[in-house]
Amino acid sequence: MVRITIDGLDFEVPKGTTVLEAARRNGFEIPTLCYHEALEPIGSCRLCLVELGGGEKGEVVSSCTHPVEKDGLVVYTESPAVLQARKMNLSLLLARCPGVKCLQDLAYSWWVDSTALPVLGDYEKECILCGRCVRVCREAIGKEAISFTFRGVDRQVLPPFKQQPDDCIGCTACAYVCPTGAVKVTEEEGRRFIAPWKSDLPLYFCDSCEAPVTTIENSASLEEKIQETGLPPGSMRPSFKTGEREPEGTGSDPEINADEEMLCPRCRRRRVTESIARLPREKQDRSWIKARQGYK
Repeated sequence: MVRITIDGLDFEVPKGTTVLEAARRNGFEIPTLCYHEALEPIGSCRLCLVELGGGEKGEVVSSCTHPVEKDGLVVYTESPAVLQARKMNLSLLLARCPGVKCLQDLAYSWWVDSTALPVLGDYEKECILCGRCVRVCREAIGKEAISFTFRGVDRQVLPPFKQQPDDCIGCTACAYVCPTGAVKVTEEEGRRFIAPWKSDLPLYFCDSCEAPVTTIENSASLEEKIQETGLPPGSMRPSFKTGEREPEGTGSDPEINADEEMLCPRCRRRRVTESIARLPREKQDRSWIKARQGYK
């Protein structure tokens, strides 16, 4: 553990913790847009700025990328230099994307005048170029369906050649991490559409309730990842007729896993519950424990 002082209060945090994590764990509010717990921090939005040291030798840095490595680090989250830089960066984002609600909310919370700079962007523009979608596709999913293109005011996030990306598996991770809702996902007539990537992918449906489960490409990608883990035979059991697998912890009794229907998570849990209820009393306790371990 190392000691850190934040706005005059002393705390102990694990060595290597970023200043942002240390501050948030101890109740300090620092705004972010590009930061996400599941991704490597890059500090591109410049809203999480803090001042280290203070005074004439104070240094303004992005808190999401600065680790706490030794005792005695002094941090100011709302010093005059920090507030000035944070408000300017937020004003620039608002000038580019004036219609984005999360930017408007931040401007209200931090007393930023939304009319301080002339509006340079379209009110319909929702992408703030935080890069979350690009990073989650590359870091978490292992694909490169989208990337940054062009430079300066023309910078955009697009698929290669502005065509439907071959790498897109329709996992919707990009939409999940997008802070502004710029990535739109719709499902119609058995297909999943992801804008603005122009992705159009067929869906598998639950055999029981007919709810959409996942795309064919996403199911195949999951199967590949499972094979890459090198798990021993029997450590993963079939749960979908598409070949998708899940941990054996959900039970290995033949009465429970008699079929391999395509089921959504809700119907799969109901099927397991109904199957366990039909088992002899002495086998139910063991099966419930396995089911609970598998559906955490």
